[in-house]
Parts: sequence; C-alpha cells; structure tokens
Amino acid sequence: MATKNNVPVISSRVFIHKTKFIMNLKNRTAKHFLLILVMGLMVTACQKLDRPELGEPVLDPPPPPYSTLKSFWGFENNVGDSGQYRSVGVAKNITYIAGINGQAAQIGADGYLLMSSIHDSLKMPGSFTLAFWMKGVGPVQNGAQGLFAISNKNEFWGNLELFLENLNNGAEAFLKIHMFNNNVAANKGEEWTEVKIPNALNKWTHLAVTYNASNSNLNVYADGVAVVTSKVLGGGNYGPVKWKDVGGMVLGSFAFQTSPSLSNHGPETWAKSFNGALDQFRFYMVALTPAEITDLFTTKK
Repeated sequence: MATKNNVPVISSRVFIHKTKFIMNLKNRTAKHFLLILVMGLMVTACQKLDRPELGEPVLDPPPPPYSTLKSFWGFENNVGDSGQYRSVGVAKNITYIAGINGQAAQIGADGYLLMSSIHDSLKMPGSFTLAFWMKGVGPVQNGAQGLFAISNKNEFWGNLELFLENLNNGAEAFLKIHMFNNNVAANKGEEWTEVKIPNALNKWTHLAVTYNASNSNLNVYADGVAVVTSKVLGGGNYGPVKWKDVGGMVLGSFAFQTSPSLSNHGPETWAKSFNGALDQFRFYMVALTPAEITDLFTTKK
C-alpha cells in the first residue's frame, strides 16, 4: 500500500470499490429490514382479519335461589324433581291418574321411583319435613307397603324409612317410621315411631313428618292434624340428623325391594310396593310449623 509521510494512502480505485461495497451492504440491509417489516404487517393484518369481532360477554346463569324445599315431585305426567336439588330418578311400573292437585303417580305391582344418588346436603339435613298425599287401598294386608326411604347401603333398614304395616282393618293405616342418626353413638341413633291413623285409606290423605333438631322433637300429621305430638328422640339429645352410607332414595317401596337393592339385603316376600297413588311429594330441610303443615293440607300442596 502506498504511503505519504508514512500515512497509508488509499487509491481512488480502492476507495470507490470499498464505497460501493458499503453502499451495497447498506442497501441489502435496508431491503432485508423492509422485507421483514412488510411481512410483519401482512401477518398482523391477517391476524386482524381472522379475529372475530367482540360481542356481548356470555355470563354464567345465576345459581337458583336458596329454598328449604330440596325435592318436590308433582307427578305431572313425569317423575321429574322440581325442588332445588333436581334429583334424577328412574321409574318402574308407574302410571299417572288424576291426583289431589293435577296428576298423581299410580304405583303398580313392584313399582317405585328410584334415585340411585342424592345431593350431599340431603345426607345431613339436620332438621327435615317429609310431606305428601297418598291414596292407598285399604285394608292393607298380605304384606307391608313401602312409602319412602333414604337408604343405608350397609344396613337392612333405611336411614329414614316410612311404610304401612300389615293391618287388616278397613281404612285404618298403620304408619311406621324408622330413623338412624350418625350423630348419635348409642345404637346408631336408631329410633322407631308408629301410629295408627283411622280413615286414612281409600281416599286422598295428607301425611307429614317433621323433625326439629333444636329440641329433638318428631311430629306426625294426618290431614293437617297432629297424630304424634312432640315425641322426644334420644332423650332430648338426638340433635341434628346426619345419615351414614346413603345408597340412594326411593318413593313407593322399601330400600331393599329395589333392583339393584339400595340396602345390604335383597327383597322380602312380606314387603310390597305401595298399593295406591302418591302426589305432591315434598322433602324440606327444615321442620315446618303446624301452621305450615295445615297450609299444605288446605291448599292441596
């Protein structure tokens, strides 16, 4: 390389060549930058074209309002539960007839409405009311007839079981009620209540059973009138009801008569499905007052 005064001198040819190289390099860089910019804009534009316009937000439906009426079967040509918990059931040999209010469920031979699972809250109701209309055929003979059960899959009898005992006495109904309470250590909290109710069969009769955890009192009503009054369970220490090993719920039969059985036992020859019709079947997680029971009767609910 030529020098002048010991300083390197670049020839004009070399200078021009290097200048062109730098310019070409800058041009290529600029082109690459422009190409990347254009491609980015195109991708962004495509994304904007593919993105749908935002509409009104879709909100989850509000939860149903709280109600103490947890299950309700009106039997209006179906076995749907329109209470808060909407228990899903399967019917066997059930037809529909004129009821006390709209339609009613006629329980046929070996018939019932079976719920193989129930809401967890129903397994620990604390206090409760079971109320319904029945039109049973009297006299009750050739076997006991199941009305309702919340089963215990490790026991013969249900946690709550109502049935009409065999009683060959015209229109008189012999009602029996069985209960367990897992909150009571002694004898599994087992309690039996029974009452004979004159003129309860061969017509529509309203039955209600209430249990109040605050005072351990159980009451039974027929057509709005108390037939068992303030029966004290567990010596007054029965407290809130909690049911163990619940296998399901059945209307119109015993827990051990269903297929498959809801208990630890199979069918018995002395046990039958209810011979009659049921209507306005209600389960509350509160002990209704006498006035409220009377209202259910007078308004045919």
